Amino acid sequence: MTFDQVFELGYLERLHGVQGEVVLVIDADQPEHYKQLGSIFLDIRGKLIPFFIEKQKQLRKNERLLKLEDIKNEAEASDLVGSTVYLPISQLPPLKEHQYYYHELIGMAVIDQNQQNVGTATGVLETPQQMLLQFDHEGHEVLCPMHDDIVKKVDKVARVIYVALPEGLLDVYK
Repeated sequence: MTFDQVFELGYLERLHGVQGEVVLVIDADQPEHYKQLGSIFLDIRGKLIPFFIEKQKQLRKNERLLKLEDIKNEAEASDLVGSTVYLPISQLPPLKEHQYYYHELIGMAVIDQNQQNVGTATGVLETPQQMLLQFDHEGHEVLCPMHDDIVKKVDKVARVIYVALPEGLLDVYK
């Protein structure tokens, strides 16, 4: 499993007890979708390592208590605390017709209000203030707010993002 085949579910926040149990904090809009996990992947020193779940229990809406196979005590579990937790992309819940996941935008053409191809989407950046669409424009990274007034439409079939860019935005990045 590689990082382009998974999505970030959350992280292991803390230990719980002395039996090697850990608390998973789920960072998702619908944490209830992930009530029964069979396994997870942890990012350990830049590699995805699979762990099977022996037992789990819901603590809060976005928290699960996990007992991982082969983790027998507090010392073994403490090495995992702080790790980012991933699941395969295939476990993402289905979306409605006009919804999309941010990872689906990568590689899409970005077309402006003048029907000009202004670049290729490279990612989505989450900032405290807003989400930003990242795209490559003539070798320069451009950041564009993911606001409904700017990102007008995402056509997943045609792999195109239609935007109405603020005047002068591209010039700022040249």
